[in-house]
Amino acid sequence: MATSPPGSASAPKSDGMQDLEVRSPAPLARSPDLVGQVLAHAKSGPAPPSKPQAPASRSAPVPPRTTALPEIEARKPPGPQAKPAAPPPLKGPAPARPPAYVTAVTAAAANAFVARAAVAAKPAPAAAPTPATPSAAAAAPAGPPSAASLIDTSAPWLPDEPERKTAFLQVFRYWHGQVRPEYAHKAKPSFLFLVTALPVMVKARDTLVALDLWEPHGEQSRQKRDQHSSWKKYCEFMPRAQQALLELDDYRHLSLLTALDDLNGRIIKAEKRFREGLPPPAKGRR
Repeated sequence: MATSPPGSASAPKSDGMQDLEVRSPAPLARSPDLVGQVLAHAKSGPAPPSKPQAPASRSAPVPPRTTALPEIEARKPPGPQAKPAAPPPLKGPAPARPPAYVTAVTAAAANAFVARAAVAAKPAPAAAPTPATPSAAAAAPAGPPSAASLIDTSAPWLPDEPERKTAFLQVFRYWHGQVRPEYAHKAKPSFLFLVTALPVMVKARDTLVALDLWEPHGEQSRQKRDQHSSWKKYCEFMPRAQQALLELDDYRHLSLLTALDDLNGRIIKAEKRFREGLPPPAKGRR
């Protein structure tokens, strides 16, 4: 049985091919020749001007350019809280690390500086009162005062005449050198002045008493007393003796008017004790 070649109309079609033909759309009608129509129209006359394209609406959003955003962001000044970008790491070999001992020394120096700064910032504590160290003179036992240390040239009881003042101070230096050390602080120039002045005052008073001129009863007796040398001696020594008595703590309570004899006796005994010391105690009888 002879078969027809493929594609011929007479060839039998299978069921599958039939289905394809049924499902395929009908062939479109062939459109006229557009190229020929355009050419013909161009030959017939000029083409009408084309309408200008309407501008795009302003309200239509323009899509942002993604390529310009990095440039805009780069030109913006940094804000108050913006941090500058870290510079890119430099290419090349890394710097050589210092030896370990260099790092240790640097750290120790930094710690020492911080410690000194902290100490300087703190207020200095109040220093405890240090006990006063006694000087060499104070440490050594105080010896007897010298005659020069007891002299006061401006004392009011000293005589006004320079010759008499100098003579008295020379006598005092000599006498003070004979005083025992335990009494040197009491043997003052005022004491020696009373030693010499009180006997003169007692003698002048006794002389006036013997002449009944110590307490005159009338104007005539008063005139005689004022002209007498004993009264002049008494009046000369009385104010100076009173000023010298005020410098002696052991005798300032005694009065020159009412206790002249008692004061004179005490001064004489004390002067002897200053030079000779206390008398030895009397031996008892067996």
